[in-house]
Formats: sequence, structure tokens, C-alpha cells
Amino acid sequence: MDMLYKVFGKMWDITEKSDNKLHASQVLPDGIKEYNDIPYTDSGSIYHLLDVYFPENAKEPLPVIIDIHGGGWMYATKDLNKIYCEYLAKRGFVVFNISYRLVPEVTVTEQLQDIAKALKKIKEIMPSYPCDSSKIMLTGDSAGGQLASFTAAIANSEKLREHFDTEDHGLSFTCLTLTSPVAYMNDKFPMGLYCRMMWGEKSVARSTTGYMNINELLREIKSFPPSLLVTSSGDFLGLKQTRRLFKDLLSLSFDAVLLDFPKFKGQHLPHVFGVLQPYSEAGALYIDKMCSFFKDNM
Repeated sequence: MDMLYKVFGKMWDITEKSDNKLHASQVLPDGIKEYNDIPYTDSGSIYHLLDVYFPENAKEPLPVIIDIHGGGWMYATKDLNKIYCEYLAKRGFVVFNISYRLVPEVTVTEQLQDIAKALKKIKEIMPSYPCDSSKIMLTGDSAGGQLASFTAAIANSEKLREHFDTEDHGLSFTCLTLTSPVAYMNDKFPMGLYCRMMWGEKSVARSTTGYMNINELLREIKSFPPSLLVTSSGDFLGLKQTRRLFKDLLSLSFDAVLLDFPKFKGQHLPHVFGVLQPYSEAGALYIDKMCSFFKDNM
């Protein structure tokens, strides 16, 4: 198992170089006030920090977006999604951007515990910012989409909170936006092999093993926030999983909308294109749809 972690770690090192190059070419939107590196535990870990962004000219409480970054559970911090989150803030939102600890130092279960702690902290500090705490959208992309979907399900079940040993953060989500969520982790080879590793070497003995796929959690709950699911024709990692989640939500009578982007001006849009390139024409369209969905559910 250690050897596999090292192999996948090398893969994410390559991804990090590519992402850094992409970020170097991007420009942050102007007019955004930001507060960075707010600790949500007293661990002193760089992975237990969050940022807050909102328009400088905010004069009244604004709807809130909480974002969970992707990175295959093994890579990145909140900084990966900083530019994306500031583009969201530019649209008239207070945006919280959180980090969490990474595999193999922790498991997916422990990442969910981190996120619950971050949400509890966000609820505590919301009065310090121009937040309308009655309007909250939780969002995540790729692995972050899995973490966001699981977090929303766990919030609606005391039994699931006990299974995952997560805190009751006390927030209520108006809706979700799940971008290419890889939420079926006990899936077929090769995706399933990688995803099952994220639960740790002793995952077979863990009480959470029976909840590696999002549909297993959904069957335990009676309510789930209205959800916008986003994928694209070039989404080689999340296309099938996103469509599968959409069907499962509808089959359980939960509200869901699928935004399945075809080719855009003759080009296939890649995995989480709107998060990685929010300044692009296609990225701006993605954010338009996302903001409209949030406003429609307020």
C-alpha cells in the first residue's frame, strides 16, 4: 500500500506543477476583500485553515458559498481554488474556502471530520462578516464534490454522524453545487482501486466501509438539499459518476438538476473546467448557471 501511495503521490506532483503554471497566468478579480489563513482548530496545521472573500463594497448581508477543493483526496489546499472562489465572491457572495488534511496522513473519514470542524467554525465567525446565514450553498469539485455530498448527507442523520464521528456543525444548506463529484468510491477498477485506498489500509474493519458510495448514505436520510450537478463531455474522471448521482437523487425523490456541458465552440470541456478556469468564457457560463441555481433556491 505504501508503494501505491508513493506512485500516486508522484502523479499529483506532476499535477501540482501544471496547476501552478495555470495559476501563474491567471489574474485575481479586483474589488475583493479577503481574510486568509483563519484556523478552525488549535492544531497549528496548515491544513486546518480557511479563507473568507467578499466584495469590498458589501453594504448588506450577502448569501454564503462554502467551497471544498478537489485534488484526489491526496493533493492541494484551499489555495488551489482561491481564484475560483474570488470570482464567485465577485458575483455578490461571501465565500469561505477551506483546507483539510490529506491522504495518506489521514483517511476520507478524517477529512469529513475536518470539514465538519471547519463548518462549525464558519457558523461561529459568520457574524464577523456580511453573511446572510439563512442562505448557504455548499459546493465542491471532484474529490471535493464527494466530500461535499457526504457532508450534506451526514448533516441530515444522527446515525451517520455517529458512524463518521463528525461534529454537528449546525449549518443548514440551501442547496449544493457538485462539480464532477467522484462520490462512488467502491466502484469498478481502476477508479475503485484508487478510491478504496483513500479509506486506509484498515478500511475493511471500519464502520464507515458500508458507506463508500453516496447512494448508501442517501438511503439513510429523508431530506437532501436541492443539488446542481455539473459535468462535461471531456470530463474523463467525473462524467459517469455525476450522471449516476443525478439518477440516484431523482430515484429517491430528491431535487436535482444536471448541467451536462457538450462541446463548447467545438472543444470538449475538461474535468472541473469551471473551477480551474473561472475567467474563461465557458467558466463564466458555468458560474452564471451556478449562481442562478443558488438564487432560484433561496
